[in-house]
Amino acid sequence: MEYKEENNSSNDSDVSKIELKYELKKDLTNSDSIEVSDLKTEYLIVLFKQLGYSEKTLDDIPEELSYIITSSERLTTEEAVEILKKGVEDHYADENIPSHQYEDWIRLSTMDDLITDELDVFLAKAYAAMLKFSSPYLEVRAVTQTTDDTEVPIETVRSYFLAIVWSIVGSGFNEFFSHRLITISVSTSVIQIVLHFCGTFWARYMPCWGFNIGKRRIALNIETPWSKKEQMFATLLFSISMGTFYTHYNLLTLKMKYHVHLNFGYQFLLSLSVQFLGFGFAGILRRFVVYPVKAMWPGILPTLALNNALCNHTSERAKRQYKVFGYSFLFIFIYQWFPSYIIGILNTFNWMTWIAPNNIDLANITGGVTGLGFNPIASFDWNVLGNLGPLVTPFWSLVHQYVAAVLAALIVIAVYYSNYANTGYLPMFTQGLYTNTGEPFVVREILNEKNEMDVAKYQAYSPPFYTAGNLVSYGCFIACYPLMIVYSMFVHTKLLSTSFKSFFRSCMSLLKKETWMNMNSKDGGVLQDFDDIHCNMMKKYDEVPDWWYFAILLLALMFGIIIIEVYHTNTPVWGLFVSIGFNAAFLIPVTLLESIASVSLGLNLLIEMIVGYALPGNPFALMIIKAFGYNIDGQSDNYVSNMKLAHYAKIPPVPLFRGQCFIVLLQIFVNMGVLNWQASNIKGFCTPKQTAKFTCPDITTFFNSSIVWGAVGPKRIFNDIYPILRWCWLIGACLGVFFGAWKRWGGKYMPRNFDPVVFIVGMLSLGPPYGLMYYTPSFLVGVFSQFYIRRYHIRIWERYNYLVQSGLSAGLVFVSIIIFFAVQYKDTQFSWWGNNVPYAGADGTGLPRLNVTDLPKGYFGPDPGHYP
Repeated sequence: MEYKEENNSSNDSDVSKIELKYELKKDLTNSDSIEVSDLKTEYLIVLFKQLGYSEKTLDDIPEELSYIITSSERLTTEEAVEILKKGVEDHYADENIPSHQYEDWIRLSTMDDLITDELDVFLAKAYAAMLKFSSPYLEVRAVTQTTDDTEVPIETVRSYFLAIVWSIVGSGFNEFFSHRLITISVSTSVIQIVLHFCGTFWARYMPCWGFNIGKRRIALNIETPWSKKEQMFATLLFSISMGTFYTHYNLLTLKMKYHVHLNFGYQFLLSLSVQFLGFGFAGILRRFVVYPVKAMWPGILPTLALNNALCNHTSERAKRQYKVFGYSFLFIFIYQWFPSYIIGILNTFNWMTWIAPNNIDLANITGGVTGLGFNPIASFDWNVLGNLGPLVTPFWSLVHQYVAAVLAALIVIAVYYSNYANTGYLPMFTQGLYTNTGEPFVVREILNEKNEMDVAKYQAYSPPFYTAGNLVSYGCFIACYPLMIVYSMFVHTKLLSTSFKSFFRSCMSLLKKETWMNMNSKDGGVLQDFDDIHCNMMKKYDEVPDWWYFAILLLALMFGIIIIEVYHTNTPVWGLFVSIGFNAAFLIPVTLLESIASVSLGLNLLIEMIVGYALPGNPFALMIIKAFGYNIDGQSDNYVSNMKLAHYAKIPPVPLFRGQCFIVLLQIFVNMGVLNWQASNIKGFCTPKQTAKFTCPDITTFFNSSIVWGAVGPKRIFNDIYPILRWCWLIGACLGVFFGAWKRWGGKYMPRNFDPVVFIVGMLSLGPPYGLMYYTPSFLVGVFSQFYIRRYHIRIWERYNYLVQSGLSAGLVFVSIIIFFAVQYKDTQFSWWGNNVPYAGADGTGLPRLNVTDLPKGYFGPDPGHYP
């Protein structure tokens, strides 16, 4: 085939088109695998090249691509161009779309005349088919299907029973070990394996006894095999119970730190309100972060991949995938004994500090325990290697986070070695607070017998001071909030405007009588504004009406008011509404961030500062409002990711809604029962010398935060101790305006894959004790998987990447449980050089660079009695 080259130097798109065709022709004519006259073959290989496939033959075409090519024949050229125009608009500033593909969409959708070139017609139809009948994301195409059988059983007795049993076991287990110094938890991938084994066993051997209720049969078993949808339904119900149970912080802090007796009513109503407020918000968030194609949710894709591998054994490809999962599981199960117990240096490989163990500067820069971790080979432990989710997180997001972490580390060095705000007299990169003499800040030293702040004791003791690492992290945290809001308004305008219109239409429909009469419908509901393949398939099922979620939201709010008023929590009711208001403002950009970049951001610091300003000297109110403010965000993220997983797997919304409501209610009783049993029956529970290490470090941090922000208050910290933190609000807003305007109107001068919000999140995540030791090894794994394997061995990547991730995660959990009960529970130490050397020397002790005793007064900062 000969390509015609239009000689039009004034048109950039034509020039790029000529160059593209020349390179493609050059590649094709050098290939011995095809006949150059075979137009269809050439066009397919061109498409493959554009989608990242390097093969020059058509052997073993991926099933998803074969479907796209076949579907493209159903489109006319005019339809294809219109679909591409919409795709260009919908995926504007979408970092997960490769730049060369997006540029091709623009070129094909903006040609002045109707497309006549055969290659362009073929590409336009193929791209359009990919948008309309599949997914523009390789990650999603690799784990989802484009067909759906609506007759497959889902809500069966066996799926519900197994989901309930393993939700009780899993949530109880995770709650029990969440308060231990070294926590372990049961992950979704582990339960998927167990569910598949139990479900298959049940389907084969349990009798089909049952009875009829109307036209519906309730049976112990059914005659069909354990289905993929039953497996996913049970998995979804389990995973929803693994969400944040944030009230355990409040309950245990009041019990163990403040020694307050809590009756069942207080515990239950607080947990019920906090858990279901997030559920109500999730229903509103559906149209923003579940149904839009742009909300990809990379973190949930391994769950889909493992579900497919477990339930598909008919094809050779499925068998190979299952084997890869098994090999990954077995490898990590054996290997993890070494970094976790036998050879500790494989976990913390701070080899450079061994050169001069007592050199504080060397430890500060290269150390992995209390140092920043500038070390190219810092760890061989999958707990560290998997820190950034390198097999799941998009590569552009990994680059953002790693470069940002390096920048934050350099800023920490500058702050520390310039002795800014007296940080040189403290360790450079450790967690916690310190006094003006460099000693750890003991919160109880400023409290009276009622656990309230005693001003006289405070003036005689010391203000709290941050290390350089904490100071930089807090500054970035504060700047991130206004940056995220402002930047989202510029960049996600189309998605936000479409979703808000749908939301307001739904609100107006609540005023109509028909809305309340019609419990659910198949008219599309909230899906009517979405036209991709997954939304179109989900339109076959009854949609959950918005008023169901509004009802839950109102009931949860009512219970929250009852808690605040009836139980005399010393908290104003308006504080609850402030908490809800901030979540209403931040939930959409926060959840969008996770759905696109696989990066999460909590609202805990924002709530702490706002409440600390509004209600100074009231730690109890801060704990209550923080529980609502933080958990609404955490639970909403958990619920909507659960909904997106169901959306991809074609689990009907109404059964999922029923199951979610029941399991979340069940989780409250399970977690409450476990934490109350622990508090009453474990000797020395939540004390520093507890023999099994149930020292509750999470509760200690929560308690300290309630005192620092609730009693000492942000006013003292911002106005007098660290005034620079006040300016971080303005810095964040200005950065949002600058980068938002640049992204929207800067055109080619703004890198398409740059997202300042993800960058700042990467900076704030570098906070003690997580230095670059937790970033560099994980980033290198990401380079290997998300860059090298995906670019040069894309077939291997799309078939096995997520299975390797699931196998490693599942194996890590199993081996961690065994190691804990076998050797760690009885505190059996394996003491030798390979385990001890990482903590020997300056890196292990975290000594300050400057000595406070060298100061004339023996302390830094204001004099006692004159503290802010």
